[in-house]
Amino acid sequence: MGIARRAQYLFVVRNRRTQPQFFLRAEIGIQIRNPQNIITRMSPNSNSEKPINPNELLHIPKWVNEDYFLPILAKDVKNFDKIVNFTPIAATAPGENYTSIMIRVIVDILLKDGSQQKMSYILKTMLEADSGADVVNGMGLFPKEQQMYEVHIPQFVKLYKEAGLEIELAPKCLHVEATAELITLVFEDLSRQNFKNFDRLKGFDLAHMTRVLRKLAEFHAASAVSREINGPYDPLYSMSMFNEQSRDLFKTLGEMRQVQFLRAMRTWDLEDVERYIAHMWSPMEVFEEAMQVNQVDETEFNVLNHGDCWSNNIMFNYKDNGEIDRTIFVDLQIGKWGTPAQDLWYLITTSASLDIKIKEFDHFIQIYHERLAECLKLLNYSKVIPSLRDLHIMMLKYGFWGPLTATGVMVATLMPTDKDSNMKMMMAPGPEADALRYRTFSNPYYAKAMKVLLPFFDNKGLLKSA
Repeated sequence: MGIARRAQYLFVVRNRRTQPQFFLRAEIGIQIRNPQNIITRMSPNSNSEKPINPNELLHIPKWVNEDYFLPILAKDVKNFDKIVNFTPIAATAPGENYTSIMIRVIVDILLKDGSQQKMSYILKTMLEADSGADVVNGMGLFPKEQQMYEVHIPQFVKLYKEAGLEIELAPKCLHVEATAELITLVFEDLSRQNFKNFDRLKGFDLAHMTRVLRKLAEFHAASAVSREINGPYDPLYSMSMFNEQSRDLFKTLGEMRQVQFLRAMRTWDLEDVERYIAHMWSPMEVFEEAMQVNQVDETEFNVLNHGDCWSNNIMFNYKDNGEIDRTIFVDLQIGKWGTPAQDLWYLITTSASLDIKIKEFDHFIQIYHERLAECLKLLNYSKVIPSLRDLHIMMLKYGFWGPLTATGVMVATLMPTDKDSNMKMMMAPGPEADALRYRTFSNPYYAKAMKVLLPFFDNKGLLKSA
């Protein structure tokens, strides 16, 4: 969620009519903004008479109007009387959102006691037909997110409440509407509660990593118990981005990346770089390895992974003394049933600060395991709770998630803002697109991280055998 910059992958999912399709959430490092980080960008309590619209060119659908929000306000605001002023504006700047229409709705309302109040919401809906909707809507993002907010998150929260613990996992979704043409979600504006993102280029310090790992354990534990109670998750959550249907596309995109990636590696000032290049996979070797690592072993401990668990999809608010108070996940569009090693590798690789990413790696697993065991016991998980040793074994067994994340999604999570980073350019052939791809791989933030990660992967035996 949020206005986050995140790398996307090729993914195979079902569309809203549950037909298998594959789509681009590009392994090549496309930057895509998501729905709820946007709420940190502009305070709804600003004294400015007219809010700043970050994209005057955005066409806001006519149905996003006062009439649409009347029932939402009546439900959300006690003693609501009427709307005084209704202002829909773009929630993101041009080029910051490729997969949906994101609208910030600022509303001045009158209460029944005569007082006025300013409210703000984030509305997220599908692209219009002339904006690439056919490609994007086939991604299945909206059906999955709708299901997370309507079914799974409420189930998880209820499990904890029945066990005597109030747990917060995700923002409040105030309205979901699904028609044959559109799925629309309306979220609370978390900036009204002073939630923020951490600096993605800096990475989480130990305090933030600890909070996120414990929150991830809470999410995972509830998902495992919920499956015991309610049965298997929708097949939507079992499908991998790596599928025979996506083989040719992976081959094409991978070959466009490979030349520029290897060229950039030679600029990283990486000791014995040619040896590391010899340990790099070809595009099709990556595909085959990813096919294997995505297989689910149902005899092991499995969870519903967040699927895109990195710094911009996690929000915090803070006490007056600067201590972290609340932590929640956003962007629930890419959940995947399988080993918790997926989320752990993804989180640590993309989001831990470089000074602790390797130094505290084993400690991170211990922090996660401690909270996971606590929550599974609290929720009366009936199976054997995995030991800390079991988790370390999983991290090795599914260790390819580390290099896969580092050479894929991390390319974009560590890429500073670049006006040319867009889906069309990243997928295009030719010298201009090659230059952009090269910039992403030679980016100093990325190069510095890879100089630390590649020896770490090598020491764990996670790189390709020469």
